[in-house]
Amino acid sequence: MSQAVEGQVVMPFYVLCDVSGSMWADMPALNAGLAQLRQTIMRDPVVDDLAMMSVIAFADTAHTVVPLSFPSQVESPTLVSGGLTNFGPAFREFHRAFEADRIRLKSEGKRIFRPCVFFLTDGEPTDGDYAQVFASLLRYDMVTKQGNPRYPYVTAFGFREATAETMQTLTYPDFGEKRGRYFLARDGAVVSEILSAIAGAIATSVVGSALSTGSGKPQYMPPAKDSVGGMKGSLIR
Repeated sequence: MSQAVEGQVVMPFYVLCDVSGSMWADMPALNAGLAQLRQTIMRDPVVDDLAMMSVIAFADTAHTVVPLSFPSQVESPTLVSGGLTNFGPAFREFHRAFEADRIRLKSEGKRIFRPCVFFLTDGEPTDGDYAQVFASLLRYDMVTKQGNPRYPYVTAFGFREATAETMQTLTYPDFGEKRGRYFLARDGAVVSEILSAIAGAIATSVVGSALSTGSGKPQYMPPAKDSVGGMKGSLIR
């Protein structure tokens, strides 16, 4: 079982999953994808010692289903669907969770890499103020140094009714390092197949990012533009 030592770099990854009512038929595939993701990361003991993962489910509200832990220390969640597609609660819960996780890990003597968020949704937000919530909690003004200096890297995956315009507001904010990327489902793509491909792409990103610590310069490696079957990826900016 993984146990990071004092002074070790840990890379925190948060998977924010849309579990609104429109996802009801996709829940078996989503749960299978999360289990697949955990198993892939656990397969490499080096990665399992460096990458920590959390799962946050959101609909009307949001809650942490899997607290930030090494994959081998947790069980795969079983998510259930129901409710609206409110993005704001997801951002609030991520912000709350990461701040608590950061304090805990620092008290253990860990060095913490910038948080990385994978955001999965099948539609447009039903809360009109989600962009303001995102900006108030996750934005950082590089000029005035105001806001959240611990802003996350965000990679978003949108399918069914999700639009490029909305995904872009999450992944290409006007601040910080430009490491954002979003993916949109191609016409006719099967959602269950997309979810499996997303899990594989996230796993590859997590493994590659964690292994980069061996160079002495850890970095977030977003999923490659053409790495998710059934989806079209944006360019990194």
